Amino acid sequence: MTFRDWFRPPRHVLTIFLSVAVVSAGALGWLSWLLVAQDRALDVQRRQARLEQAADRATAIMQGALADLELQLTASSAHTSEPPPGVVIVIGGPTGVIDVVHPDGGLLYYPEPGQAPEAPTAPFIEAEQAEFARRDLVAAGNLYTALASGTDTAVRAGALAGLARIRRKGQYPDAALAAYDELAELSGVRVAGLPPGLVARTGRARVLEDTGRASELRDEAARLDEELRSGRWQLTKSQHQFYSAEARRWLGQPELEMDTADREAEALADAVQWLWDERPWEEGPSPEPAARRLVQMGGMPVLAVWNASPESLRVGVAGPSYLTALGHEAIPDTDLEWTLSDPAGRVVLGEPSTSPLAVRTAAASRLPWSLQVYSAAGPDLSPTSPRQGLLLWVLAVLAVVWVTGAYFIVRAISRELAVERLQSDFVAGVSHEFRSPLASLSQIAEMLVSNRFASDDLRRQSYDVLARETDRLRRLVEGLLDFGRFAAGGAVYHFEPVDIGAFLETVISEFRARAAATGHTIELSLPAVTTYVRGDRDALSRAIWNLLDNAVKYSPDCHTVWLDVEQDRDRVSLTVRDQGLGIPVDEQRAIFERFVRGAESKARRIKGTGVGLAMVRRIAEAHGGEVRLTSQPGQGSRFTMILRTYDRLEAAGGVA
Repeated sequence: MTFRDWFRPPRHVLTIFLSVAVVSAGALGWLSWLLVAQDRALDVQRRQARLEQAADRATAIMQGALADLELQLTASSAHTSEPPPGVVIVIGGPTGVIDVVHPDGGLLYYPEPGQAPEAPTAPFIEAEQAEFARRDLVAAGNLYTALASGTDTAVRAGALAGLARIRRKGQYPDAALAAYDELAELSGVRVAGLPPGLVARTGRARVLEDTGRASELRDEAARLDEELRSGRWQLTKSQHQFYSAEARRWLGQPELEMDTADREAEALADAVQWLWDERPWEEGPSPEPAARRLVQMGGMPVLAVWNASPESLRVGVAGPSYLTALGHEAIPDTDLEWTLSDPAGRVVLGEPSTSPLAVRTAAASRLPWSLQVYSAAGPDLSPTSPRQGLLLWVLAVLAVVWVTGAYFIVRAISRELAVERLQSDFVAGVSHEFRSPLASLSQIAEMLVSNRFASDDLRRQSYDVLARETDRLRRLVEGLLDFGRFAAGGAVYHFEPVDIGAFLETVISEFRARAAATGHTIELSLPAVTTYVRGDRDALSRAIWNLLDNAVKYSPDCHTVWLDVEQDRDRVSLTVRDQGLGIPVDEQRAIFERFVRGAESKARRIKGTGVGLAMVRRIAEAHGGEVRLTSQPGQGSRFTMILRTYDRLEAAGGVA
């Protein structure tokens, strides 16, 4: 093999190209990897240094914020300044009883009930005996009315509650509601251990429930639920839960629906309850008169800060909203994230990360939590230095050039091989098409020359065969020549008005001799109206002939071919259908290309050149139409040529 033969396309050029490209790309990639690895190591160091700086700055800001919060607990500032958003400050008296809460309504419930005064029992003895012992509601009502007109607020509150109860028992709902309304206006006292407003609100709801006033009951229950959620009254946890359940029952919501704000408010109240129960500031193994601690309440982190002295106790609690705001203030960079962990190492706020971290432990930072700072994007593998960026851009461009070049080379070689294969199939098909008529012509010519016909009838039959086979050869040659002109764009069309019905009848009458040779019949279906198109008779005749010829060749079992004509507005459809072999979906687009034949036709050795359908498509497009195919293997095919219709005057006038 010579040197030129070795490098002859298409295969060897592709092999050499790929080999050189792979070797060069590998060498460049290896050198680039070394450079990128060095730059990346520097980037990692720079990122870690940035994380450490951010962690130091955040620790300082958090320490300052907690110091400011501790100042809120001093005697002078706690009563005069508002705590930061999300922080609740509780101040107890010398006995540890809760005295003040900042801001008002900051707690849902309290470790102990309120210490407001309550009326003594002596003034109510006679009224209660009349109510419960003698069941004299009128006398009891008069006694409660007299007590309610007094000046002692505590006595008035108890009397109004009793009066409303008497009126409810006596089936006077409106009077009971009025008494409860008057009771709701009192404050600073307690009735049976409860705030007057809560007694009035629940009393009104029960009266409305008794009387079946559902709409007013829902409104009343909604106001009760809102006031309970706002922490309006100083209640214990059990009291708060009981009346919340009642409000939900009246609202028809047996399941508790809590949003994030409700859960945080509950966590703050639980934290205060926990502090009152544990009392870490009192004498013990390790008393903490002043301390900071991060605790978990209801799955939420709560910061607890306290300052205890013999004279008073001051406690500050803050939930996730305060801690989140503090974290964003300490780490304002949007590309950095952070987490807070409790002393046991559990993440209580933020999302854990596997990225490089900057950690500040609770012991080292003197914070009640450990702080972790990391990149928001996770492990950053993108280039950050200009040199890395330029290098990767160069690699990307080279990769694109290499892939594009390889694609087009492979595509060109594949097309060349496909064209060679199609041309080979075409030559084989044309040779086979020519061989049959030439063999017949040669045999008959030899018999004529030798005068071997026994009778004149046989001689006349031989002349018919000569004419038929000669016409067949003529059609083959003309078809190939016409296809060459169509493919080269050199075909000249002579457009004229064409009556589709008469035209198709002429074409079918000419084709019937071809169909009769194989036992096939053609059935034509025409519309009732006369339809004109502007077209070239010879070109349209060749297109219809090719479609009919294909239908006959590929229908070995069903010997009927149908030609249907349908008109729809300004379009006419010429559909040639059969019940033959059918065409697979994956071949339906390719068979309109030149030299392409279906796999089934090759397997059955059906004659053909592969140019007929390509010619049909070009003729249809030249007439401003199109060809559509619908087919399924084993169920036949439908070839539809769609043309534009005209009236006769338009077609004769040369309308395009």
